[in-house]
Amino acid sequence: MVSNQANQIKKQLMKYILILLFTIQFASALEPSQIDNIKQPETRQKKYHYTYIDRDHTQRENVMHASIVYGISWLVYPISQPETFFDEGSFRKYKDNFGKLVFDQDEPFWNWIVHPISGSQLYLYYRANGYNRIDSLTMSFISSTLFEFTVEIYTEPASIQDLYQTPILGAVMGVGIENLSMYLLNTGNMFGKVLGHLINPMTLFWFYEGKMMLTPSYNGKGKVGLNFYMDF
Repeated sequence: MVSNQANQIKKQLMKYILILLFTIQFASALEPSQIDNIKQPETRQKKYHYTYIDRDHTQRENVMHASIVYGISWLVYPISQPETFFDEGSFRKYKDNFGKLVFDQDEPFWNWIVHPISGSQLYLYYRANGYNRIDSLTMSFISSTLFEFTVEIYTEPASIQDLYQTPILGAVMGVGIENLSMYLLNTGNMFGKVLGHLINPMTLFWFYEGKMMLTPSYNGKGKVGLNFYMDF
């Protein structure tokens, strides 16, 4: 039963990965001029500009974001792997696994694809909340470590591979997704925006701090300008 569910999860993830790779390859192959040809008529103006704003965070903010991610981890883990969580997990196993650290025997599919993808979204969550790249990697490492030592041990001991593959490979993938998504979101056409939000869904949430509203201005005396508005 567990094997069948694992195969189904693999198939779904592979579909998502293939679609993601196809869209990234297709979008990367387009020249800016080609993408511009897809957009709406010239009279249509871009309303928003997407970027990342790096800022300092208080200790309270760090604890708050780490706590949010930690709470979501407890919700997502049983939902994403229900058979493993409910059939193999127990508080007795939690107690036995607490403090243990082993080399897991997971298939490469999980260690080199699933974990980096989840790590990239973890990295992009912190980027969306105003953390710079180094701090996003640091916070991702903290969140990943908390998950390994206090959540996943409900079913299995903490994994040495996961401790570095999830945050480090996830950050590397996250930087690539970040750059490509910003390029796509700022092309000024619906095609680019859809692809940009697809590969970087964190830009859709209210906590994303880099969305600026652009408003052209004209004073009637031959002077034009561009006003922008941003929430922090």
